[in-house]
Amino acid sequence: MMNKTNTTLNDALNKGYDLDFGIVFEKAFENYKKIALIGGITIILIVILLFALFGTLIGSLVGLNTLTETLTENSILNFGIEYILIFFGSMVLLSAILSPIGAGFLKMAHLADHNQDFSIGTVFEYYKTKYFKELFFSTFLITIVNVGLSTVLDYFEIPLIGSLISYSISFFTFLTVPLIIFSDLSAIDAISTSAKLVTKQPIVIIGLAVVSFFLIMFGLIAFCIGVFFTLPFWYSLTYSIYNQAVPINKTSEIEEIGSFLE
Repeated sequence: MMNKTNTTLNDALNKGYDLDFGIVFEKAFENYKKIALIGGITIILIVILLFALFGTLIGSLVGLNTLTETLTENSILNFGIEYILIFFGSMVLLSAILSPIGAGFLKMAHLADHNQDFSIGTVFEYYKTKYFKELFFSTFLITIVNVGLSTVLDYFEIPLIGSLISYSISFFTFLTVPLIIFSDLSAIDAISTSAKLVTKQPIVIIGLAVVSFFLIMFGLIAFCIGVFFTLPFWYSLTYSIYNQAVPINKTSEIEEIGSFLE
């Protein structure tokens, strides 16, 4: 299965691939409708859990009122270097720990695409597979570079450049997770391969990303809490882009997941 997938991946890298805006968007939207409800509920539960966990932890250490004033009235860069490093390390570690959740949403999109059953638990399944290490490491590397550069450039009061670099890194590495879970690549290989694939069709991907952003923001503007239910569209779009660039064999790791459990 992986040999066939990687042959297709090599073809995409060497010969390029077709990425039709209309086809990708239509497939992404059709698939999104299948995962929107469960995906949205899952995101709400995750946000509540994280807020309760970290809000209680930090609030108990510094006081809830102090925490609120700090977040609303100050920039992290106004604190000492030790606090900046703690904040930086916490962001990197948290992103890495949560990385399997993004993979779980992609698996949910894959299952929905093939009309197979999925549930809220699907989102958390990659915590118990061999892919956890690669997902953790890849996200750790991307985040440490991304947040590190942004923090340094903000410190030197050139946030615009920092934002552009941050968006660029996110753009060129957004296929890293599907490359790990669908093509069985290592963290380093997945990051570099993602950049190569994106450079094959950058204009179309940018267009799809912009449309996706506005669709997701519609949920925030129109319904406020609805953003939780429009956010799964990003995972559906990511899956559709990857699946058109590197078609995923239906009998993939989704059906062989048991053999990957540690």
